[in-house]
Amino acid sequence: MREVPDQIISIVKDLQVLFSAKARHQLDVGVFDSDDLIHSVLYGKLVKKERDEQKASHYKYTIVGPSCSGTPIYSCGKIVNILKKTYFIITFHETR
Repeated sequence: MREVPDQIISIVKDLQVLFSAKARHQLDVGVFDSDDLIHSVLYGKLVKKERDEQKASHYKYTIVGPSCSGTPIYSCGKIVNILKKTYFIITFHETR
């Protein structure tokens, strides 16, 4: 596993984070909240970097990191430009 790219860390620290409809639904019905996801990105490790087939960004990043309580979260997101650089979380789930 590699370090999460500094650009993602900087964007997330500035709270420039958006959630897809799927991720928002997961937050609404699940045990994790947005603070858990932010924490998991800031303190996680990069496990995969792949081209974004939607072409909204160059890459999608898969990150595994701890929630605020320590439960590992697996998330997939990408950097997008919406007025300014934003980290867009596509989906997430508890790591098994």
